[in-house]
Amino acid sequence: MPKFELPKRPTAAQLRQQATKIGERARDAAGRALTAADQRITHPTVPLFYLAPEVLPAQPGVLIRKQSVSTVIDARAWRVLYTTTDAAGQVTIASALFCLPKIQEDSYNLLVYCHQATGIERRCAPSVHDKPALALAGLRQAMQKGWAYLAPDYPGLGAEGIHPFLIGEPTATSVLDAIRAIQTTTVAQINNKTVIWGYSQGGHAAAWAAGVQPSYAPELALDGIILGSPALDPAELFQASEDSPISRVIWALSAVAWSRLTGISLQGAIKPESLAAVRETAKHCFIGAEAIVGLAATDAMGGKPHLINPLHVEPFATMLHENRAPTKLSLPVLVVQGGKDITVPPAQSKLMIAEMQSYGTETTYIEHDRFDHLTGERAVVRDAIPQIESWWG
Repeated sequence: MPKFELPKRPTAAQLRQQATKIGERARDAAGRALTAADQRITHPTVPLFYLAPEVLPAQPGVLIRKQSVSTVIDARAWRVLYTTTDAAGQVTIASALFCLPKIQEDSYNLLVYCHQATGIERRCAPSVHDKPALALAGLRQAMQKGWAYLAPDYPGLGAEGIHPFLIGEPTATSVLDAIRAIQTTTVAQINNKTVIWGYSQGGHAAAWAAGVQPSYAPELALDGIILGSPALDPAELFQASEDSPISRVIWALSAVAWSRLTGISLQGAIKPESLAAVRETAKHCFIGAEAIVGLAATDAMGGKPHLINPLHVEPFATMLHENRAPTKLSLPVLVVQGGKDITVPPAQSKLMIAEMQSYGTETTYIEHDRFDHLTGERAVVRDAIPQIESWWG
């Protein structure tokens, strides 16, 4: 009988070489698939609705125009354009999405939702998107409860301008002025029961809005704020967050947005080998299918992309310090945190809560062990709705 010999067993070095080749082929295939997917995605364009009028009203919080849209299922919805103030205190414009239940009521309680990071380009405004609910938690539940729902886009998203990513005051005033503007709309009677709810970047916006409301918009009545895995301390966010796709998105968006705000070139702040990935990431919107492509673009970033330490280099050090969210708040706060969150770690939220409590702020903290920053927004809904009902009695 013929003699058969088994092939020699490959060495460990050969196995590693084969695995490397397989991994490279898989990455190439994934890259080609993502490129093809990006080309198939229909990127929204910003309609003429968002253009500012030639002459602006002199006061912030004035409704300029509204436009009915059919992008929200089981709701009546409008885009709204209104006046607000920028970082220099000058009157400018901002936009928002406003939704009402299909069943009409004499008046409505108002839930204001501050969205997480969706990008820094104008087309990344939720109100521009053809499926805005993908970026807006609690919308379906608000419609079921018979509440009004207001989602500010933030400055530079939708309306013209540079988006002040994680810059507190202009974002806060855009939230408060959206409430002012919607209280004057003719499509519904909005009563004085108002809660602000924010997740991640939106948690930063919500806390800032609550902090400046007594001085900026004292006529508004707020019943409480919901903060989901909130990015309350930008400096701590840069220092404590671990390398992950979500963290890399935040690093890229902040780098590009702050470069635009300060006029400082990205080349002086970002590692040369990370520069292309930072720019590619920042051009995407993180809503729906495009978010998958944007997250994949972070793979080439190689960890933290910063050539400098923004905590120790001006003007970034001052910007980080000055945009820490207020913690001396005069209304109750619910914080819901993902236990597996490495972008906004639980320890960071607990530190800010302790500071709030030292000022006498009424706080409630709920931590869900199995949720991270990407999935945590779903967990917040389950706790936020009953808390809001409790505040409103």
